[in-house]
Amino acid sequence: MDTTIPAVAPTYDAVVVGLGIMGASALWQLSRRGLRVLGVEAGGPLHELGSSHGQTRIFRRAYWEGDQYVPLLNRSYAGWMELGEAAQDSIAVTTGGLFVGPPASKLVHGSRETATRCAIAHEYLDAGEISRRFPAFHVRDDAVAVYEPDAMMLFSDRARLGYLSQATAAGAHLVHGRAVRALHPAAGGTLTVAGDGWQVSCGAVVLAVGGWIGEFLPGEIGPLVTPMRIPVYEFDLAESSQRDHLLGRFPVFLFENSAGALIYGLPRWRAVGGGLKIGFHNRQLSPLELGEDRRPPSDAERLELWRTIKDLLPGVRSTGRGKSCVYTMSGDESFYIGRSQEIAGVVYVSACSGHGFKFAPGIGEVLAQLAIDGRSALDISAFGPQRAAPTGVRQR
Repeated sequence: MDTTIPAVAPTYDAVVVGLGIMGASALWQLSRRGLRVLGVEAGGPLHELGSSHGQTRIFRRAYWEGDQYVPLLNRSYAGWMELGEAAQDSIAVTTGGLFVGPPASKLVHGSRETATRCAIAHEYLDAGEISRRFPAFHVRDDAVAVYEPDAMMLFSDRARLGYLSQATAAGAHLVHGRAVRALHPAAGGTLTVAGDGWQVSCGAVVLAVGGWIGEFLPGEIGPLVTPMRIPVYEFDLAESSQRDHLLGRFPVFLFENSAGALIYGLPRWRAVGGGLKIGFHNRQLSPLELGEDRRPPSDAERLELWRTIKDLLPGVRSTGRGKSCVYTMSGDESFYIGRSQEIAGVVYVSACSGHGFKFAPGIGEVLAQLAIDGRSALDISAFGPQRAAPTGVRQR
């Protein structure tokens, strides 16, 4: 792990602050243009301080949250394929995506609406067809699902390392274990980025620091985002049902129950060992002070989730392991992407509101374009801070 920054302040075309998945993607996009780029990260290459760590994530395009996301999703789908080819690694695997709930649920209705309007391949399944195709699921007679055959599981740690490796190969300088303490304009339209005992000059800065965005843009984006703790679990499986939950037989899924609880899950992908990754998306959130030790999930929290999914997935046992992760939330649970009005030459992304990882290829490209070209090829007006949006995080 390189922690060295030259003693004589060099000049870079761009500096990327924060090398989670968004920063790593932007770093590759900038470096492959042939620019002199520095990436700075306070933690290690696979640190668990933010929202990018872990083994797997979901990629889907039948987006119940709205079709304003689809252009970024389409670009990101192509970008994941491109990264896998460049890194010569399995970054994404097609699993299909099953989005289950009552017919009028936000999940099912919204997924179907977006898929129909945006010509995304999908099927509408009744309860009998769900059970026939996916024997691990036991659904109510009135349940329905949108099935997206091209939905994927992303290998998240591989993706982050893949981006960093490709950026390094393209000439980027990476520094881990160094925190940025200050960011301010300098002479000649440049910017100074400084830490403890070091500083560099650059033409543009990409801020991809998640919940720490308020330390850099306190009057602009800081008040609009709230870091939240949220648990994620790996549940044990009954011996007789393990095969039905394996990659190749079990899809990535979302489930909304009649009370509005939204749950996600991914296949068991290890041939030996490992359980089923499942978590609430809109329950068990609590405010988090960044930098504090995140308390692990309690037995009560794990059992609350198990009781919610035990009828849907009867092969899942009540036992398992959990971790506490970070959602950096906006008031409307969308993203903020744009050019800073506080500091010229700075572009940013935050918050990702618990569903941003899948967008990393598209957002990284947008950030690079904003930093160097001053504009994005994609329309990102839906993700600007000027949009009409509530402040604070909805109570769950």
